[in-house]
Amino acid sequence: MHEKSDQDALKGEVERRNFARAVHLAEHMGLPEEEIRNLRCKALGQMSAIYRNAHGTKGLARQYGYSREQAKQILEQFADELKTGGNAKPLEPCYDFSTGKYLSFEEWMVHYLKIWDKI
Repeated sequence: MHEKSDQDALKGEVERRNFARAVHLAEHMGLPEEEIRNLRCKALGQMSAIYRNAHGTKGLARQYGYSREQAKQILEQFADELKTGGNAKPLEPCYDFSTGKYLSFEEWMVHYLKIWDKI
């Protein structure tokens, strides 16, 4: 019975697109590493492309054990999936308060990866 409620909770978090919470539940449930990695990539992509949160992105990357280079690869793959999936809106320019500029996701990613160690 408890396993069913865990599965339902995980499904609910994925449906709500709360991937960081879904990662936590998947780890708690002991799901296969590939499933957890997929959720981690979605959480990292969401934190960066959707929320444009540099500190949150770096925090999740550290928590998941990803290096700067691994995070870069994951974010590039996430952006490619958004493009091919027909949902490129999160990649469009939006205002970045720390630079005072409108940055596309690619520009945002390049900027924050350059200053990764300072974040």
